[in-house]
Amino acid sequence: MRQQIMHVGLGLGLAATAAAVVTPKCGGCKETITRDVVVIGGGASGAHAAVWLRDNGQSVVVVEKADQLGGHTNYYNDKTSGKAINVGVQAWMEYKNAFDFPKRMNVSTSGSMSFTPNTAQYVDTKTGKPVPNYAAPEAADMYAALGRYLAAIEKYEDMVLPGLLNFPEPADIPEDLLMPFGEFVDKYDLEAAVPQIWDSTAQGLGDTMHVPTLFVIQASGVPMVRALLGTAAAAVPASGRLYDLFESVANFLGDDVLYSSTVITASRQNKGVWLKVQGPNNKVTCIQAKRLLISMEPTPENMAPFSLDKTEAEVLGKFKFPTVYAGILRHPSLQTLNAYTDRTPEPGSYNYTAFPVAPQLGRVDYLGGTTDLFQFTAVGTSEDTTESMQALIGKSIDSMIAAGTLPASEGGKVEFEIFANHGHMHAQVTADELRAGFVQKLNALQGRHNTWYTGAAFSAGFSTVLWEYNKVLLPSLVKGL
Repeated sequence: MRQQIMHVGLGLGLAATAAAVVTPKCGGCKETITRDVVVIGGGASGAHAAVWLRDNGQSVVVVEKADQLGGHTNYYNDKTSGKAINVGVQAWMEYKNAFDFPKRMNVSTSGSMSFTPNTAQYVDTKTGKPVPNYAAPEAADMYAALGRYLAAIEKYEDMVLPGLLNFPEPADIPEDLLMPFGEFVDKYDLEAAVPQIWDSTAQGLGDTMHVPTLFVIQASGVPMVRALLGTAAAAVPASGRLYDLFESVANFLGDDVLYSSTVITASRQNKGVWLKVQGPNNKVTCIQAKRLLISMEPTPENMAPFSLDKTEAEVLGKFKFPTVYAGILRHPSLQTLNAYTDRTPEPGSYNYTAFPVAPQLGRVDYLGGTTDLFQFTAVGTSEDTTESMQALIGKSIDSMIAAGTLPASEGGKVEFEIFANHGHMHAQVTADELRAGFVQKLNALQGRHNTWYTGAAFSAGFSTVLWEYNKVLLPSLVKGL
């Protein structure tokens, strides 16, 4: 059975209805839900926030545009092998006390994900040819460089994790965090570590070597590097299926989740917030709440229904977002037991820091224990779509066949078993914006118009870091309720 995840689907439940109070701010609904807090988005940060709020005595409703919780955490059931294969998030990186959350939801963290040095074939997918004379760094060199990377970024850990609430004032920002990552790599002699950093999580930045180092640290920072070095856990449930957690959360929240639903209009006032939400079969529900928590990426499209004021629009409008895709595919020309990762040809050892920019097919990895399944990651620009990226992936594989890197196959074409469009991710701004006080302006949005923000744009793109960020942020949200 093929699955396609594009954040649409059939509703699985509706929130319980409180007293049918219709206000001038949200008229025309047959049903109005009244809660202390409304959470927009049920991914890693929103789902955790909803549980935290309930545990701390607040009533809550979650508005989720997909037909399930979990965001970038999904899975595929391979009928041939019987395996449940994680799609998107692959493990929970140990960070502070974040494993308390799975434990709270009666989900174990006893399984583990192991990392091995990269043995992929290095291909320029534009030409389809292997990169000439490219060999991965020796394992000893790679681990030594990862150690230097960790030492270089640990001194900034409290500035950037679990969020940017302790980020220095503009005049005090360390230059390390502002310089392009390529310069940071040169400064600390990290070349041998960069292929592993890129292949693990940093490729999602779109142009990894030229963004400010701050955003690389958020995308592939202290928790990830400790896991790569084996000094911290990369945990999964005993079943191996990360989605176990979000099934448990869904059961806990019950009817307090509106699935397959989006906000169509909003009014945010000092006395509270009023939302109109459209769900399955075009049903419109009103929500009246004291506080609003936004846990989705604050893109212009996502924020349009919330009628941002000038200050909010100017700050959030500074963000630039690549788009990220993951999933499982089949193609008869791909060779099992192999992996293919995109590289840009460049002579000499410095090619360890030469990578393609978006749009690109980052990696294709054979899924061991299956007949012919390959896992992929790909990164697009802000203009890319599911359709354009599927076409790019097919073209990349075709280029490898045309170049003789892969064998031709009768009627060969890509079949996507699951294609997860994770949408806009890895929010980033320029170094000049950071020097102009962007982070301070971003943090100042918390609480404005009874609206708070969580998620990777305000924290980092790891589930465990997001859960710890919520523990810091949410006490200010509930203060005075």
